[in-house]
Amino acid sequence: MERKRKEALLRKLFVMLAVAGMVGVTALVVEADQPTRTVKGEVVAVNVADSPPVIVVKTLTAKKQESIVGAVVESGTVITRGAKKVTLDNLKVGETASVTYVKNDDGLVARAIHVP
Repeated sequence: MERKRKEALLRKLFVMLAVAGMVGVTALVVEADQPTRTVKGEVVAVNVADSPPVIVVKTLTAKKQESIVGAVVESGTVITRGAKKVTLDNLKVGETASVTYVKNDDGLVARAIHVP
C-alpha cells in the first residue's frame, strides 16, 4: 500500500511539472537574495527529457517522516560527483544526493546537486 501511495505522489508531481511546462513556464527566474535549503536523500527520479529537466529526491524529515522534493534543474545548476563536475544525465535513481535549492513563485529550483 505504501509503495502505491509513493508512486501516486510521484505521478502527481510529474503531472504538475508537465502542466506547468505546457502553460509557458520555460525558464524560471531566481533572485540572488533568496534563501537556499539543502536536502539529502535518495534520488527517486531524474528526467532530463522534461523542459526544464527535473530531479526528485526522497528524504526523511527531522521527525522521521518521508518527504519528496522535486526541483527544476537549470543550465546554471552546478552538478558534481565527488570533486568532478558532471551533467544531470550522469545521476542514477537509487543513489544518494544532496540538492541545494531555492523556492520561487513557480516552485523549487536546484542551485547545486552533489553526489558523493
